[in-house]
Amino acid sequence: MSLRLRDVTDDDLPVIELWLNADRVRGTWGDPDANIRLLCDSPVDGSWRAIIETDGRKVGLVLWQHPTREELDVAGLADIPASVIDIDIMIGELNALGLGLGSTAIRLVAEDALSDPAVPFVMACVRLDNLASQRAFAKAGFRKDREFDDVPNGRYVLMVRHRQGAQIV
Repeated sequence: MSLRLRDVTDDDLPVIELWLNADRVRGTWGDPDANIRLLCDSPVDGSWRAIIETDGRKVGLVLWQHPTREELDVAGLADIPASVIDIDIMIGELNALGLGLGSTAIRLVAEDALSDPAVPFVMACVRLDNLASQRAFAKAGFRKDREFDDVPNGRYVLMVRHRQGAQIV
């Protein structure tokens, strides 16, 4: 099974909207309309979005960005530098779950982000009850750093991946 990441286009928005409206996705990603509006806007500097394709079929979405200082502070992550890359992922196609596609996409994004020496590490904020996502990040080389309360969104696990051979802070 081949996997590739490619830029999101306007033609992808209908399938992304279907994924975002699925009950299993809505619980994690929140308001589908708000997410579609964000995806319709041009990405800001330091943020990227890609469709995950396998064998020519769209199966998911991955986003990565530098979080703002305010976002980190509100989440109680004041010690995290805003130069990190934060990764969000969704496998939208039900029949693509459990095949290792998410961890492969996460690994590709993490390796690309870590090739920039200005990025000290990559991170993901995963809902505490989202064990499948935690497993996918762990399989991609991330480790649990801590739990935190992202008011009003609930409890999350901060997962991080450093460069190989890097000192863990």
